[in-house]
Amino acid sequence: MSVTKDKRLMTPTQLRRRAENRLRTKTAESHSPRTAEEAQKLVHELEVHQVELEMQNAELRHAQEELESSRNAYAELYEYAPVGYFTIDAKGQIEGVNLTGAHLLGIERGLLLKRPFASFIGEAADREIFSKHRKEVVQKQGSQTCCIRLERKYGEAFYAQLHSVAKEQIDGQGGYIGTAVTDITKQKKAEEKIEHLASFPELNPHPVIETDIKGQVLFYNIATIKILKELKAPEDVRLFLPNDMAEIIKTLEQADVGRYVSREVEINGRVFVESIVLYAYMNVVRIYAQDITQRKRAENALQKAHDELEQRVAKRTVDLQAALSEISTLKAQLEAENIYFREENKMKHRYENIIGQSDSLKYVLYRAEQVAPMNTTILILGETGTGKELIAAAIHGMSPRKDRPLITVNCAALPGNLIESELFGREKGAFTGADTRRIGRFEIAHGSTICLDEIGELPLELQAKLLRVIQHGEFERLGSSQTTKVDVRIVATTNRDLEAEIRKGRFRQDLYYRLNVFPITVPPLRLRKDDVPLMVQAFIARYSKKVGKQIMSIPKETMTVLQDYPWPGNVRELESIIERAVILSPGPVLQLADILETSSPQISSAVRTLEASERNQIIKILSEARWRIEGKDGAAAILGLHPSTLRARMHKLKVVRPKTKAPL
Repeated sequence: MSVTKDKRLMTPTQLRRRAENRLRTKTAESHSPRTAEEAQKLVHELEVHQVELEMQNAELRHAQEELESSRNAYAELYEYAPVGYFTIDAKGQIEGVNLTGAHLLGIERGLLLKRPFASFIGEAADREIFSKHRKEVVQKQGSQTCCIRLERKYGEAFYAQLHSVAKEQIDGQGGYIGTAVTDITKQKKAEEKIEHLASFPELNPHPVIETDIKGQVLFYNIATIKILKELKAPEDVRLFLPNDMAEIIKTLEQADVGRYVSREVEINGRVFVESIVLYAYMNVVRIYAQDITQRKRAENALQKAHDELEQRVAKRTVDLQAALSEISTLKAQLEAENIYFREENKMKHRYENIIGQSDSLKYVLYRAEQVAPMNTTILILGETGTGKELIAAAIHGMSPRKDRPLITVNCAALPGNLIESELFGREKGAFTGADTRRIGRFEIAHGSTICLDEIGELPLELQAKLLRVIQHGEFERLGSSQTTKVDVRIVATTNRDLEAEIRKGRFRQDLYYRLNVFPITVPPLRLRKDDVPLMVQAFIARYSKKVGKQIMSIPKETMTVLQDYPWPGNVRELESIIERAVILSPGPVLQLADILETSSPQISSAVRTLEASERNQIIKILSEARWRIEGKDGAAAILGLHPSTLRARMHKLKVVRPKTKAPL
């Protein structure tokens, strides 16, 4: 047995006394230190004893807490048990009782103490039974059970079952007993009712016949005569007796468990179920017969209906086989026709918050589907308000980590002095005001995905720490030297030109290369004109419901203005303008509250630049596919576009396959 276990077995007083005795012994054995080394050794020993004493005190407190918890649980179980518990001393007085016991007797618990338990027993015979019961429990030092009638406060009697157990002895003059009292009034009355009917078979509403063990009729009740008259049969009760009466009696005499058999008998078209009981102590066989004619008729009718149904089913089997074959053919055809619609519906629910069907958006979603199942780090690029965080959420929703929540951190919204503790956590006292320990977002995102929104705003001094997390999956909390390992997938978003930021010395080049493993560029709204009507309709539906209006139509010229506007604020700006228009529109027709100006030369230049980027991307993919457009490995499949759509984009961007030189 270990030393720790020995200490736990000791009482709290023994633990304290042991520590004090050891301290006194050491003090007595010690002498005045002669050297500094001896003094240091003595101080060390005292410190060790002090630590041990504190540990023992901690163990003592823990034991006391466990004891208190157990005591509370036991007290609740004892007080509200489904039976009454009484503690009765050698003189028969009540020393203790739970709330259930007090409720059974209808008296407040405090008024029951020191009162004789026998004072609640009304009948002398029951008092005698209880007295004998209590003596047997004390003398035999075991458990005993008896049934008596107890009386409540106002004289109401009830049947009670007493189960008593002997407790400790007191000076050889008997001892305490613990008695559990259960109210058995309901079951007692049920038993009395059964016994009453058995004692008076003439009162039974069903036929009852008694015979001796040789089968000679001794008795039959009025119900038997009534049934015989209804059957228009001679008054011969032997109609109810089985032909093999002698064999049945022999079987009943040899029965190991109970003396009872049951059978059915038909008399003049009426069906009876008979229970045959042997009362060996009276040498009497009693037959209880119950008319079950209506039940049998119902069962027969149900069986007949079942048989007819089976016949009809059998007749229609051939026709159903032919119909099933036709249905199978139609089903296969329908499934073939619905493949496209199922995929469209799947895409719709996968990107619930992403509105649009333009080719450029479809290409972004195709790229997201490609990378979602991997753990690859992703850099989502795009202007402000284009919905980069929605693409990040869609990637997480298609990844194996989708069951864990996506953790998002807006690097632009946090002050520089707080972003480190927000990302990596902090220890208590790491800096002024850090009065508690805090878990960082990277620890919270363990096993999931973290979206670092606007990563271009991250301070330069934190970029090195982020680089370490990407490379090794580890970091230290602020104010701690302990390394924390995490499994986190990183999706970063930015509206900045990070390459320009690198040239200006505001972004680390090595971090950029780590983030730019799989870049996805979200196109601005001005390059998604076909998506504008869908977004307008969605925003109108959302904000009409919110403000309690019904906007039923949009003028054609209004939609043209919305599609021609360059949207420098992208989707976020469009949503704000539609919300404002819904609020201020006086009727069911949408009226813009803002005057939208045409695009500026700078925006036109940006459009040309983005079109050039799209053209270069298409040429790159076509070159890799050897200018094959259709098919499994064609450029259209790689770009996630329909072949006709790709050809239209090639025509618009003037993408032409270069001519190959003829061999010399």
